[in-house]
Amino acid sequence: MRILHIHTSDYTGGGGGAIAMYRLHLGLKKAGFNSKILCATKTLESSDSIAIPHLSRSELLLRKVTSRLGLNGIHCISSFKIKETKAYLDADVLNLHSFRARFSYLALPALTENKPAVFTLHDIWPFTGHCAVSYDCDRWKTGCGRCPYPREYPKTYLDSSAWMWPKKRKLLGEVWKPVIVTPSRWLANLVAEACDGRCRVEVIPNGIDTTVFRPVDRLQARKELGLPEDRKIVLFAAAKPSEKRKGIMYFFEALKYVQADKWMALAVGGAVDFSKWVPQGVEVRQLGYVKKAEDMAKVYSAADLYCITSLADNFPTTVLESMACGTPVVGFAVGGIPEQVTEECGQLVSLGDAKALGQSITNLLNDNTKRKTMGELCRKRVEQEYNLQLFIERHLALYRELVGKGQNAAP
Repeated sequence: MRILHIHTSDYTGGGGGAIAMYRLHLGLKKAGFNSKILCATKTLESSDSIAIPHLSRSELLLRKVTSRLGLNGIHCISSFKIKETKAYLDADVLNLHSFRARFSYLALPALTENKPAVFTLHDIWPFTGHCAVSYDCDRWKTGCGRCPYPREYPKTYLDSSAWMWPKKRKLLGEVWKPVIVTPSRWLANLVAEACDGRCRVEVIPNGIDTTVFRPVDRLQARKELGLPEDRKIVLFAAAKPSEKRKGIMYFFEALKYVQADKWMALAVGGAVDFSKWVPQGVEVRQLGYVKKAEDMAKVYSAADLYCITSLADNFPTTVLESMACGTPVVGFAVGGIPEQVTEECGQLVSLGDAKALGQSITNLLNDNTKRKTMGELCRKRVEQEYNLQLFIERHLALYRELVGKGQNAAP
């Protein structure tokens, strides 16, 4: 069986969705299947990653203009030419992912007309008038317009959400009825509501390689990272910490309420000036961006707690990585995070409640026994529920079903 993944990026710069897709691709390859990636932005040297033809100058100009006008995902005429590529022609089944940049969602019905296809959602953009993250806005349910977050990704200078919303809603569930996969039940419920139950929705949680993300000796990890051995460490990680949805200001606000001896905060990700947020007397170190997965496993292992303050999220990979390394998680109960972090694996508080978050950090930093037990249960949960093999097997079962039927399965 030959599987073709279609995504904006093959790995770098594509966010958590691209990482999840790439791990799925690698897992399929390891299992002996022919898996390839067709992408707009090629960052890997592998021959399995294939870049779509460059856009013409006229299309590049059109994309720039329409993106600024909030008309993302309708501007790329070349998307219809994907059907002419060898990778597409050879594929037995398609797994579609992100279609915001250099792709047109209008091409989706044509691409899947004669090929079994799975559409994996990594956020809510496919059924909103503009946003990938809606925060407290629920206008996507009844009709967008007067968007409260036009500068959120994908940023726009003109609110076209009222015009885009009916176009996308008509496509998903009426014109086009794909088999949809979501990593979380939370997102599955939203998309089922958006398409009025007319699309089949399957929940397949993301998986990670537990042989890479695994507990590493804490003292050895700290020695290699240049971190003190006698401190308790609270970790914050984000590729782009300055993004609003990462809620980094809440992380530092929570640190004001931490009452523990000999502790510090550690930040991993893009360089940001934290000085305006850091509470007086709290030590914060920045490691910068950690590229290799093996090195990131050492970071998680070196920490005592991983804190995620996302204001909106689907099924964050970092949570699974931390748990796989035996590090408990604290943060806000938003999106699919409560599905990942049970009460045995960490503590979640209400969105925006920095004081409660600080108290949770305090409780766990001061209870070594509870923290150790939680870490062991974190690892056990990932091994049982979110291992890479299970992730691959669930996808293969769905691919085989669709290929066997020769078409998308109805709800």
